[in-house]
Amino acid sequence: MPPFVGRDPELAVLRSALETTGRAGVRVVAVTGDPGIGKTRLLSEFGEHARRRGARVVSSSATRGRRSQPLAPLLDALVDCDRCANRKTDPGEAPTGATASVQLVRDLVNRTGDADANNLVVIVDDMHWADETTIALLTQLVRTPSPVPLLVVLAYRPRQAPVRLHTALVGAPGDEWVREVPLGPITEQDAQTLLGPQCRTPWQWALYRHSGGNPLHLHALAAAATGLCSTASVVVGELPVTLRMRLVGELEAASPLSRIVLDAAAVAGEVFEPALVAQIGQCRDAEVHRALDELAELDIVRPVAGGRLISFRHAVLWRAVYDAVSPGWQLAAHDRAAAALCRRGAPPEALAPHVARTARPGDLTAVSILHRAAMAAQHHAPVTAAHWLRVALRLLPHRPDHDLRRVVLLVRLAQLAAVVGDLVASRNALHEALKMRQRRPTTRRAHAVALCVMVELSLSRRAEAGALARAELAALPAAQSIGRAMLSFELACLELAAGRADVARELAAVAYTAAQRHQARSAEATTLALLAVADTAALDMPAARRRLDQAVDLLDAMLDGEFVRSLRAAKWVIEAEILHERFDDALRHLDRAVSGAQHSGQLLLLARLHVALAVTLQVKGRLPQAQECAQRAAEVATAVGGEREIAVARVLRAWMDSQVRTTAETYPEVDALPVLSDGPYSLLVRRLLVEIGLAGGNVAAYLTRTQLGDNSGPSASDLCSQAGWCEAMTRAELAAGRTELAAHWADRADAAAAVLDLPGHTGLALLARAQVLAADDPARAVAAAQVAARELASAGMVVDAARARMVAVGPLAALGLVDDSYREIKAVQAAFEGWGAHRLARQAVLERRRLAARSSRRTGPDEREETAGLNLLTRRERQVAVLVSQGLTNRRVAQELFVTEKTVEMHLANIFAKLGVSSRAVVARLIGATGQPVGAAVPAGEAAAN
Repeated sequence: MPPFVGRDPELAVLRSALETTGRAGVRVVAVTGDPGIGKTRLLSEFGEHARRRGARVVSSSATRGRRSQPLAPLLDALVDCDRCANRKTDPGEAPTGATASVQLVRDLVNRTGDADANNLVVIVDDMHWADETTIALLTQLVRTPSPVPLLVVLAYRPRQAPVRLHTALVGAPGDEWVREVPLGPITEQDAQTLLGPQCRTPWQWALYRHSGGNPLHLHALAAAATGLCSTASVVVGELPVTLRMRLVGELEAASPLSRIVLDAAAVAGEVFEPALVAQIGQCRDAEVHRALDELAELDIVRPVAGGRLISFRHAVLWRAVYDAVSPGWQLAAHDRAAAALCRRGAPPEALAPHVARTARPGDLTAVSILHRAAMAAQHHAPVTAAHWLRVALRLLPHRPDHDLRRVVLLVRLAQLAAVVGDLVASRNALHEALKMRQRRPTTRRAHAVALCVMVELSLSRRAEAGALARAELAALPAAQSIGRAMLSFELACLELAAGRADVARELAAVAYTAAQRHQARSAEATTLALLAVADTAALDMPAARRRLDQAVDLLDAMLDGEFVRSLRAAKWVIEAEILHERFDDALRHLDRAVSGAQHSGQLLLLARLHVALAVTLQVKGRLPQAQECAQRAAEVATAVGGEREIAVARVLRAWMDSQVRTTAETYPEVDALPVLSDGPYSLLVRRLLVEIGLAGGNVAAYLTRTQLGDNSGPSASDLCSQAGWCEAMTRAELAAGRTELAAHWADRADAAAAVLDLPGHTGLALLARAQVLAADDPARAVAAAQVAARELASAGMVVDAARARMVAVGPLAALGLVDDSYREIKAVQAAFEGWGAHRLARQAVLERRRLAARSSRRTGPDEREETAGLNLLTRRERQVAVLVSQGLTNRRVAQELFVTEKTVEMHLANIFAKLGVSSRAVVARLIGATGQPVGAAVPAGEAAAN
């Protein structure tokens, strides 16, 4: 039996009804919901609970086809009682007459045991099949005083239930004796638990979306999914026999005419028009309408709001009905459907499902229909479009006069295969197409080569991609053309990934000029975003910001359809926004881009978008959501199969898991991944490996791997990871006790931050420096950590800002500011817990314990050592210190001493240096420790004299 999940609130209602029945006399709970939603499983779970609580439980179920047998479900309940007592039921014992309800209860009580025992619970499933007499008796039963506390639990499908049953039970609002418990979809997390480890598909979330949260449909999809290669389309094979029989078994009550209409409807599609069904099934319209009424009563089909269309209750049911249609009748029905749609002038997308099933080799009309249908569906159903193109290629004759058409179909197929993540199939189709094309360079060939370069790069074949692009560019005429622009764009991506930003800018500029000339807004946005990233990599920040603003304006002005076709532009815009620490804008575009990629099945981009979304959410302190996105990134990357995508996503998932868990874990799958020594995301992966090692306490095992390829130029995607990587390496070397190497990495962090001059990068560099200074120079460590926290917070990097505040805690305590350090660590711990950063919250707890232990050992001589630095101050510096301790600003101090504000700043800097402190609060405390009141004024004459 599958695990009981997702119904705790509903089970709690039933348990509450059981507890209160003893006081109320009679209670009724009606459990309602669609077929397969889990009503029977809930009743079973509640029945076991009631028995454990000492209640007498009898159960039965109405059966389809027994409406002509009065009281059948209640007689079954009596049989259930007698079965438990090893008695034989007399069919003549059925209760009748005006006192039938009381007699029924007494019979049930007498047959279940002692009348003085606990509650009586009557459970009847599938009440929508019950006869009218049973419904009338139950209605009387729940409204008549019972000789014992009675709880009646009924389950039924509201769409198939007789009106009298539904109105009797839930049609009287305010009645305290009845309660409806509607069952809705289970959650995605519950769906994963329900499927369990036996379902190894990485597409549990896609299964959930297509199942609608219905457990029966979820199991059917999981068992029948032969290849979930798209989030937009679940590829379903033959349903398991038991599931198919359970679904099709609902049709036993249908008349022969309704079965014919239903088979015709299944051929027409999940959503169909009655007039088309009439032509497919060769029926009259009146017969179809009569059959649809019957099928709607059985809840097999449902009307679609706002039109004449009808749909099956669920796609899984439609597939089960379609598979049950005999093959010969099915083919003939598809022929009739295609002919009827042709007479109507239906679009190719409507004709394609039928043409794909019935067309014969050499049918050029069918090839044309399938090609046009694929082009119409490519952006919202790429898997289906790719299937139609494969059928078209199979139908196309293998003759030289059709070679050009075959090449066009192959390139289109390769494009769709790349979109859905089938990179190997895309590469094979492109190589076949390029072999068939003449060597003479043309725009079509350049387009195929550009696509091939993108696929080769996605497969980490950088050398092949570069050689192919350069060779094709050399063969093209020197004049500007759209073919040269496409190749220039792909080569620019390749050069950018290799860290050659200047070359990438030149090539991207060529592509941008061509996009402007042809007024292709999507291409214009893509090249502008690429230029923004290249400008950033080339350290031309003003140009990068200008290009990024232009790209964002173009992207935001797009309607949804155009935006989905421009997801590559969105990907580059998002990458540039992350580079420039515009995290809120990046999240806004990521939400839209991820949704578009999911619903259109563009998996090649979806894996990278999920990575970017997980990283951005983590930066913003939304760790549970970031963990979910990392899991999705790993699932999509596994389906796509790209080595780099898999490595990045799995390392990201392990890192996020280490952040939200409170205990250290090992990640064998991460250890088995190949090392990304260079190329996109290599620094990000190395940084995350260090973070995983630090979280697990085994960082030494990762240090050698993370420094491979250290001398290679960073790619554009790694610019935003440089400072973070250096800061992580600083922590790793400090954890290993190598302070000199830690200082080296802090220096590298400074250099990396100076390159981009962004607050987040500056903050990470200062954080690395503060950690190096913390042990030997607490005053400077506090200053660096506090500035780092401010810089990181201003960049929106809230988790890193809190880490900087935590670094300042120890040095603050070393300076004697114990209260300040306590306040800081408590605030940081609360922030980490609120964000779901449980590992960091645990570190904060340990820091609080260390702080408490240090405070308990603190002695008086330490304070005298701290105040001894006051003897080093000059007379004027002491005057400034006393005034500062009174809370005066630098301007007020200057007015009191008749000096300039600059002079006060100079004196204050000297005071901080001599006392080894970094805040005015510490100066005030030390002045107070000398015995002079903090509020004591400096004599005016003395101040003037100096």
